[in-house]
Amino acid sequence: MHVHNRSVSRFWAVTPQIRDAAHQGSPRGDTTAPTSALIGRIWQDRLVFDVRWLTRFGAVIVLIAAGPGGVIQAAIAAIDEAAQVSEWADRGPQFPAGETPRPTSTPYVPPVADAARASWSNTHSTYPATDIFVGCGAELVSPVAGVALEVRRVNAYDPAVDNPATRGGRSVAILGDDGVRYYLAHFDAIVAALEPGDLVAPGQVIGTMGQTGRASACHVHFSISPPCPGKEWAVRRGVVWPYGYLTAWRAGEQRSPAAEVQAWADANPNACAEAMADPFASDA
Repeated sequence: MHVHNRSVSRFWAVTPQIRDAAHQGSPRGDTTAPTSALIGRIWQDRLVFDVRWLTRFGAVIVLIAAGPGGVIQAAIAAIDEAAQVSEWADRGPQFPAGETPRPTSTPYVPPVADAARASWSNTHSTYPATDIFVGCGAELVSPVAGVALEVRRVNAYDPAVDNPATRGGRSVAILGDDGVRYYLAHFDAIVAALEPGDLVAPGQVIGTMGQTGRASACHVHFSISPPCPGKEWAVRRGVVWPYGYLTAWRAGEQRSPAAEVQAWADANPNACAEAMADPFASDA
């Protein structure tokens, strides 16, 4: 079982335990959810067995709500599947090398409400990403159907330290139903109702454009990457160029980045492990 082969927005939810864990260790009220947290449903004997596990650096916690009939079989199946998830987490990327991502299952839109007025270019710093400009306070939206992975409401960036993990200021990471991670940074504000684990729809307003973090003007940093099973910033900041996808989406073309992200993951099988080992990774 691999996360990218499932329509995660149909299965994910945030339990009180996971939400509490998300708050622990987050600076000053930040809300982030473990990327590899997964909730599956096992239907057996007309009962729902909620199997919840939280994978962090390969450790698996399995919570099974048991009921009458078929409990042992359900428990064995759940533990076996959890072991597969742990094995996957040890490998790194959620796009395992050599596997083909499932077909695109989400519409795509540019991550700004006023896409017609937005501007972006095909260049960016020293790594693949796109800075999108509309104006301070412009509405930012989810580019896909999916689930919120991270919601960072606190601008913890300190220019004197220049911690790369906090350069995005206020930010949101979304795991699309296509299995791709989309990262938006430099928010002025994030909508109060958005929490990790919440489902999002294409075009749903998630905040407003600002210049928090390391930014000299109001814009949104937009990046595309495979999700990693633990905290990191080096992959999250972007691994494939968004420019062509943004241009296609604005024109109404439903061009998916999943295949390109898959190809990148195939070529960089240790990227997540290396990014998670970075000294600043825990601050992401």
